[in-house]
Amino acid sequence: MVVTNNHRTTAIVIRYGRDQVTLVPMKGGKLFAETLSFDEFRESWSEVDYALEKALDTFLAHAQERGASAEVVRGLVRLQQRDLLCASLF
Repeated sequence: MVVTNNHRTTAIVIRYGRDQVTLVPMKGGKLFAETLSFDEFRESWSEVDYALEKALDTFLAHAQERGASAEVVRGLVRLQQRDLLCASLF
């Protein structure tokens, strides 16, 4: 899921837990994951109509160029693989 906040920061959600959401906000430097409570996430972030495939390509290219934590790389790659698998089913 691609989301944005009121500061116009775009992020990709890489993990939903029972009461927590982990997302990767796009920043100028190295990418890091942020974990928020579900309530905090719903209060600050909203889903945008943006192609997940395109967003993943952009985030992964940024991670390769500027760096990213291992958690971010694993999460983005896992999400990309799941998206490709789901797309092939339809």
